[in-house]
Amino acid sequence: MNQKRRRWIMMLSVLTTLGLLIGLAPVSTADDYGDCGDPFTPIYEIQGDGEESPFHGDVVVTEGIVTVDLQGSSELSGFFIQDRFGDGDPATSDGLFVYHCDSWNPSFDPSVGDLVRVQGTIDEQYGLTQMESIDAGTVCDTGFRLRATNVFARDFDANAEAYEGMYVRFPRQMFVTDTYNQHRFGEVWLAEKGVVEQPTNEYPVGPDSAALAADNMARSVLLDDSSTWSNPDPVPYTGDEGTLRVGDTVNPLVGAINFSFGNYRIQPQDPASVKFVPRNARPAEPKTKGNFVVASANVLNYWTTLGGRGASTPEQLDVQTEKLVAELLGTGADIIGLQEIENDPTHTPILTLVAALNAAEGSNVWSWIGPHEANVYPIRNEIIYRNDRVETVGDPVTVIDPIFDTIPPGRTDPVGRRPVAQTFEFNGETFTVVSNHFKSKGCSGASGLDEDQDDGQSCFNATRVGQAERVLEMVDDLIAATGDPDVIVVGDLNSYLDEDPILAFEAEMVNLVREWNKDPYSYNYFAPAYSAPWIGRGLLDHALATPSMADQVKRAEVWHINADEPRFLDWYDPSIYAPGPYRASDHDPVIVSLKLK
Repeated sequence: MNQKRRRWIMMLSVLTTLGLLIGLAPVSTADDYGDCGDPFTPIYEIQGDGEESPFHGDVVVTEGIVTVDLQGSSELSGFFIQDRFGDGDPATSDGLFVYHCDSWNPSFDPSVGDLVRVQGTIDEQYGLTQMESIDAGTVCDTGFRLRATNVFARDFDANAEAYEGMYVRFPRQMFVTDTYNQHRFGEVWLAEKGVVEQPTNEYPVGPDSAALAADNMARSVLLDDSSTWSNPDPVPYTGDEGTLRVGDTVNPLVGAINFSFGNYRIQPQDPASVKFVPRNARPAEPKTKGNFVVASANVLNYWTTLGGRGASTPEQLDVQTEKLVAELLGTGADIIGLQEIENDPTHTPILTLVAALNAAEGSNVWSWIGPHEANVYPIRNEIIYRNDRVETVGDPVTVIDPIFDTIPPGRTDPVGRRPVAQTFEFNGETFTVVSNHFKSKGCSGASGLDEDQDDGQSCFNATRVGQAERVLEMVDDLIAATGDPDVIVVGDLNSYLDEDPILAFEAEMVNLVREWNKDPYSYNYFAPAYSAPWIGRGLLDHALATPSMADQVKRAEVWHINADEPRFLDWYDPSIYAPGPYRASDHDPVIVSLKLK
């Protein structure tokens, strides 16, 4: 035994006969606390087999080995202990969190591997069983080897309460499936057996999608950074690559289980010791084919009016512009349908972006199709093109219809952004591009069939189906007006691959991304507190073509530069953004290569 700690225990034994503890609140009598090895309440009895400890509110004495020591004020202000032997009952946890900051009592500062005896009050702190208000604490012995309990994600999901406070090991390979709060709270969602996929991106509404939804949550585990502080600096888990991408892996994962903010989570001893393996490298520039390229890009609220939905400072706007230019030029496209451009009557946002593209090119080769009548929604759809490669035919065309323009009760915005179409000519061939942005899945103002039907398609699905049907009518009108059957529909349709609006399109048009890709995705949404179990990554950004246009397609791909990246690398914080196109937006661009006849 460490001699310094042995002397502390001997002194403690003497002083407790006087009813005092050095630096701690006095214990009423020596018998209340006792000596190491004297009878105590085992941890598994404190935990019990229910949601709440049977000793809630009681002062108890227990003993256990320190498994994870996070006593720093920037950490959890406490440590986890585990019974030396356990009771062998899978319904009761052998671990317990002890709320005790090392700065509160320097005389009692246990470390990992120490066997401790502690006395305190058992409380249920926001759903976590813990010991607090420590009256006495002794390091009984040191140097114990830790033994983590192997646990698998699905078993953990079904029995999480029974693992609360325990030192566990997830032995299977875990895949990064969400990094939304990595920079904000040090949180990363992981999943066994691959990245979580949006159920309605894999199956139409029905038993298969419902089963996948349930499985998604069952195999997901939340990794925390062993801290209660927000905005950790540096951002944990970024590794040597400077980014943690969805699809990267870790194996094994070891730490203690606690519960906070509605989720069980694993807390490692040291986040820096958690080594992720890059499995989803940043992609190089897309490999386009044929002689012409059409792309679609949601540009994440590109606003030149500062303080609106987009950038708040000139520095943010500069970074956002720089990153979008890198993305748009990187697609290799000749025509690009854009979504989420500020709806400014002066058209300053789209003109600013076009000017930035031309500055990067060193020549005025990019043009905008020109004004068209949008509704009052704060953002709008646009189309830009390379004037050295293609010419416009006629004026842009839009649709004025209640399916896009109706304003739901309690809202000031319409239910959608009007589509915009432009006919082009390339090498004597005529074709038309339509840029779209359908109603989001947000539920504000939803009523009737637009309310959430609890089938995974969320709110306003009926409106999105109506918008798809109206765009199909628009396509027929465009073919009649131009006399040319070649039309490609692109954009953020806010519908996953097997949802009703996309299936409505597929009744008349060819789904290019489905045809050319296995399990395509362009967006990652993982917010179990709000949308469980309908979570995961999937395809919201689409490209569909009339049969004659589809015959000329040589490749359709999603360039994964955004959805897999953590959001802190975007333009919001100019001091830490990722140079180049990575995380220029929250949606990946869709790129269609054609051989125009």
